[in-house]
Amino acid sequence: MADAGTMFRSLASDQRLGDYNGVTEVGASTTFHATGSKAGAGFIIENVTNVVIHCAGGGVLGGDQCTVKVLYPIGVKKVVNGSSGIVHVLHR
Repeated sequence: MADAGTMFRSLASDQRLGDYNGVTEVGASTTFHATGSKAGAGFIIENVTNVVIHCAGGGVLGGDQCTVKVLYPIGVKKVVNGSSGIVHVLHR
């Protein structure tokens, strides 16, 4: 049987050129589980108040341990925001 569907088809090109190619904003009073295609490869904190970052390899970071608007290339498992925290989780 012929496989004509792939005989002359060009290979798909990957247009994801950066280190991080997606972002999820985790707003106030929200818990975000970074799993599957939304696995967190890094994060930026916009507002550190009431923020808890659960790291992919274990451990927990409080928002007060991080500097605002700095890219942290640390794997993220879960983000828990209180009433005013804002975190941007970056994806590969």
